[in-house]
Amino acid sequence: MAITAADVKQLRELTNAPMMACKKALVDADGDMDKAAELVRERTGAKMDARAADRTAGEGLVHTYLHAPTPGMPAKVGVMLQLSCETDFVAKADAVQKLAKDLAMHIAAAKPLVVTEAQVDESLLDKEREFARKEALDQGKPEHIVERIVDGKVKKVYEEWVLLNQPFVLDGDKTVAQAISDVQATVGEKLEVARFARFEVGA
Repeated sequence: MAITAADVKQLRELTNAPMMACKKALVDADGDMDKAAELVRERTGAKMDARAADRTAGEGLVHTYLHAPTPGMPAKVGVMLQLSCETDFVAKADAVQKLAKDLAMHIAAAKPLVVTEAQVDESLLDKEREFARKEALDQGKPEHIVERIVDGKVKKVYEEWVLLNQPFVLDGDKTVAQAISDVQATVGEKLEVARFARFEVGA
């Protein structure tokens, strides 16, 4: 399949990768844009990811998800998610649209409380630390072991409460942050969850 300049330009806009890298990926993928974007991610993803960290995600999209536990019955769980990126062009990309949908489904199932560790209420975290420490001391654990137990408890709290730290429900081998990073490397723009709201009947 002949690769046109327009194809290379489109892939560059999607991935922010060098022109020759885009052209080679398109050739290797026989002109398939999605496969070519994945090849670019595999070959230059780490560099793109590092550059994206310093950029501003001022565009994006809002995605809503409703979950009805019983088919034909009203929804019992709803999620509204704001996923930010750098350009409205990338906000329309299939990979970003799918990511927003997958993240909303994840939030519905995993029930995170906040997006990042920095947003965790420190007073609640202190209570969890105190409880873990008291429990370990009551069990007669030595001090150096107690500190490891407390650290482990804090890590567990982050995994349960913080969206980015949670194991991704669609792929338990990676965290939500890693799932976002994978798509970020594919599209070549910074992606971040700006905020979310989760609603559940009876909760």
